[in-house]
Amino acid sequence: MAERFDSLEQKIDYLLDRAEITEVINNYCYGMDSRDWELYRSCWVDEIALDFTELELFDKPMPTIRADDWVKGLAAFFENMPQSQHIKYPSQWEIDGDEATVLAIMQGKHWMPTETGGPIQTVVGYYRDEFVRTDEGWKLRGLKELVHWNEGNAHVLDSNLLNMFEVLKAAAR
Repeated sequence: MAERFDSLEQKIDYLLDRAEITEVINNYCYGMDSRDWELYRSCWVDEIALDFTELELFDKPMPTIRADDWVKGLAAFFENMPQSQHIKYPSQWEIDGDEATVLAIMQGKHWMPTETGGPIQTVVGYYRDEFVRTDEGWKLRGLKELVHWNEGNAHVLDSNLLNMFEVLKAAAR
């Protein structure tokens, strides 16, 4: 559905918001894949809500978590993984003042040699990202991963998930 605007200024503001949110999405992916945890952390507000239930790693959405703890957990997940590539392409936008929801097409590839099959695991689907405008610009405040399918060797993730869970459990104490 095409957006309707009463003025050119409203249209420009909408397009600027989309461009700024897209930059956050790009920094989210590049920060994760380059292991630039400062860049990745810059994408988030301080308290975040994450829902990875469709990955079947969690049976319910995670409770609200401090973004710093999430970044530490994710860093532990990728600590021993030589390469990954995450692609998010924003395809649907709902911007309402200082809040936005973006549906983004997602593909995450994880590469790590294992003794139990091939070195690649891929997850395909969408992210439903929740953004809020802050004094520093747009930031993520939550996301839900909508998995359509996984392919490849799921064992690529095994030890990495254990590392992440240990860090997140310690943070929850």
